[in-house]
Amino acid sequence: MLKIKNLQKSYKKKKVLKGVDLHIKKGEIVGLIGLNGAGKSTLIECVCGIKKFDSGEILINDFNILDKKNKKAIKHSIGYVPQTFSLYGDLTVEENLKYLSALYNLKDNFYVENALKTCHLENNRKVLAKNLSGGYKQLLSMAGAIIHNPKFLILDEPTASMDPIFRRKFWKIVNNCRKKDTTILVITHYLEELMECDNFICLANGKISFSGSVNDFKKEGLVDMESLLNKYSFDKAGEK
Repeated sequence: MLKIKNLQKSYKKKKVLKGVDLHIKKGEIVGLIGLNGAGKSTLIECVCGIKKFDSGEILINDFNILDKKNKKAIKHSIGYVPQTFSLYGDLTVEENLKYLSALYNLKDNFYVENALKTCHLENNRKVLAKNLSGGYKQLLSMAGAIIHNPKFLILDEPTASMDPIFRRKFWKIVNNCRKKDTTILVITHYLEELMECDNFICLANGKISFSGSVNDFKKEGLVDMESLLNKYSFDKAGEK
């Protein structure tokens, strides 16, 4: 579903991504962890086409994202929930979703109603987005990301503003997407969310420092996130 080869990205003279290689299979949930400043959000934004990268290759469903003829196919393949709310505060929940459905040329109101129901927003359909709590804003972001039934869902710390109850609701939605063979890449700092993933990767110093199965750590018993970050957030030279 996602193949990244030797991805490199710099801001002025600072290299943020230094040759990232990554392969995520169809239907997997993959967690992405790393210290602040490791390049996680930059990696996600390059995959989504929000930021241009310096060199390398990104393939989504075997479509090269730099090939303009693939633009429409990739747009319909990806759903993205950013770290901060980015929809229209002066539109209601329902109006935001109708606007997004129009962007994807979804004329049937079923898509809006399904997104409202799936993301527990039916009772908030007439509420202005700016008046929603942080948790409901992220549920609205999720509804917008899945309205077109994408095959690849990218989540950038989506539950950072959520309390534990909202977080459970959100992950029920994530797991329902997985049952539909949606591939999911999620940045998280929560151990319980990482344990929901099939595999996880750690980004450190602009490179993938670890890639492996979550089950390996489940077998060893509970693992705390601090230990994982300390173990994998240093390169071979021992530098951050």
